[in-house]
Amino acid sequence: MTMPITNGQQTIGTVAVPVDGVSTYQSTIVIHNNDTTKNLYIGGSAVTSTNVVPLAKLQFIELPVPPLEQYYLVAGSGTISVSWVKVEQD
Repeated sequence: MTMPITNGQQTIGTVAVPVDGVSTYQSTIVIHNNDTTKNLYIGGSAVTSTNVVPLAKLQFIELPVPPLEQYYLVAGSGTISVSWVKVEQD
């Protein structure tokens, strides 16, 4: 079976939004905070800028994504540009 690779960019505001979609397979996602001044916050659907560890400006993180799960992103203020790459594993 092939391992689909998806990628994209999103503009993230102060309301939590999912990154990419839900997969039935175990996946790995790399998320990059493209902003030069603001932190990005990554977590579950209830993520806020006060209940998780921030991803600092211009940093990236690689995270496992369990089947049927997804990460949500939120900015502490304004908007943030985010890039991501996700690889599904069978």
